[in-house]
Amino acid sequence: MNTLKIITHNGYAHFDEFLAISLILARHSDTHFFIERRDPNEEELNDPNIWVVDIGHRYEPHLKNFDHHQDLNLPASFVQVAEFLELKEILRSSPWWDFKDKIDRSGGFKMAAEIGINSLDPLNSPLEAFMLSLFKESPIAIYQQMKAFGQTLIDRGYRLKEQILFWQNCERLQVKDKIVLVGYTDETGGSVQFCETLDQIPAIRINYDGRGDGWSMATIKDADGVDFYKLEGHRQIKFAHKNGFIAKTKERIPLEDVLYLVEQAIL
Repeated sequence: MNTLKIITHNGYAHFDEFLAISLILARHSDTHFFIERRDPNEEELNDPNIWVVDIGHRYEPHLKNFDHHQDLNLPASFVQVAEFLELKEILRSSPWWDFKDKIDRSGGFKMAAEIGINSLDPLNSPLEAFMLSLFKESPIAIYQQMKAFGQTLIDRGYRLKEQILFWQNCERLQVKDKIVLVGYTDETGGSVQFCETLDQIPAIRINYDGRGDGWSMATIKDADGVDFYKLEGHRQIKFAHKNGFIAKTKERIPLEDVLYLVEQAIL
């Protein structure tokens, strides 16, 4: 097995370098990397066999130097690494991608102001904080978990791309004044991302129920003018959420019957 070195900064660990390194590990399954958290020297920065991530004040992919702190116009290090590894187009559709990039470059308070809240603290994941603390203490201790994390994101990225393509080829029907997207699948991943590419976002998605034998009917992005709780008590309905955004049928009844139920839920 080949052995190489990755250098990143010491002190507090961040999602940026954690993800960047996870992608490197996942993309090089035949290589073992020694991960060192310290400042690189000039010789290391000029060595294309040493990856320098989120430190060094250089963005030089040909030398495997991936830092952004020297230029506010540069994306976060995980974006730089993903692009170098030819993963950016696969991963950038992930809903967290731009958000995490902006946080790392502009800081939490500016990002909070941009989305209209006082602080990002309520959005901080305790699990993410825990994993970063483990990485800070000993990268080798969670090496395999980081590698698996990177590979999982890559696999999900490819799957999301497939799902977006699937929803592109699904039926779009008109029920009253609402556009309804119909997918013969129990996987809803990619449907919202596809809808966001359209000039007019469908209001409702119909697909197989992933937790039962019937259909699921749901609003897309909490579209107005639809209340599926109106279907509560109907003989064909197994469940209708009190907030009105979703309802499920007991069985996989004919689609025309599902569309009739949808029509009853439109205000």
